[in-house]
Amino acid sequence: MPSFLRLTVSAQLALLRPLMAHLPPGSRSSLARQVMRDRRAPATVALADFCTQALMAWKNKQYVVSLNGEAALLARLAPFAPRVLFDVGANVGEWSLAALRHLPTATVHAFEIAAPTSVRLRERTSSWGGRIVVNACGLGDRDGAITIFHAPESDTATSTLRAAIEVSAPNHDIHTVTEMSARITTGDAYLQAQTIAHVDMLKIDVEGAEFAVLNGFADAFARRAISLVQFEYGEINLRTRSFLADFYDFFAARGFVLGKLYPDGVAFKPYALADEDFVGPNYIACLADRSDLIAALSCR
Repeated sequence: MPSFLRLTVSAQLALLRPLMAHLPPGSRSSLARQVMRDRRAPATVALADFCTQALMAWKNKQYVVSLNGEAALLARLAPFAPRVLFDVGANVGEWSLAALRHLPTATVHAFEIAAPTSVRLRERTSSWGGRIVVNACGLGDRDGAITIFHAPESDTATSTLRAAIEVSAPNHDIHTVTEMSARITTGDAYLQAQTIAHVDMLKIDVEGAEFAVLNGFADAFARRAISLVQFEYGEINLRTRSFLADFYDFFAARGFVLGKLYPDGVAFKPYALADEDFVGPNYIACLADRSDLIAALSCR
């Protein structure tokens, strides 16, 4: 942003802040309605668009690992020397690579269900040797073959749900959806096969199939063998009918507390209906009795 524009915005915010502080909610709403009364005027349209973008930025609708708090959270985990991390829906490895850089004690088990994308993932992470295990399969609530939907125009647009691709299409210039055969297994089966006793962090980005992955770790959750979970929540949840409240219920029943991830940490808090905004993108669940982790990861 040019410096003159930054100064202009700062000056306007300096005027707006004390004004808002002295106006009760009803007066704020009335003022907003007056400002937006001529809803088709170019200036009104521009202001509405800017306010929408500002609200999304404030709510952290940001998918870049280095900016949205994901990399910062990994850095905060470093003092705990985590040893086993799962990246389910690893794509081409942005999160896995950030984990490898920030957590020198950790081994990452990465899962990418789309064969073309898993090849790229393996290529991008090959220099890390045995610290990353790349699996060309997905995790779910059963073991076997599955049909996935893949958009060649976007590495990120792969899902077991066609609806997920439809939601992503406008933002990723997607015009083609192909069906592919793939394989899934359960997290519990993988843990047993790899003789892994504990997962320090389970990161899930599977375009709407989060609960299938979570249910595949039923035994691990029962054994309290997972300390921390990161999952995505957003517009796709409108199509899957799996709401934020459902995630809160799932994790509360298993002894976890939940909070949204921001650049400066996690806002752990009880569920509120206002949180059901389908903005996302990332939420963190932590075992409730891990007060050390909660304190280290929390934002102000």
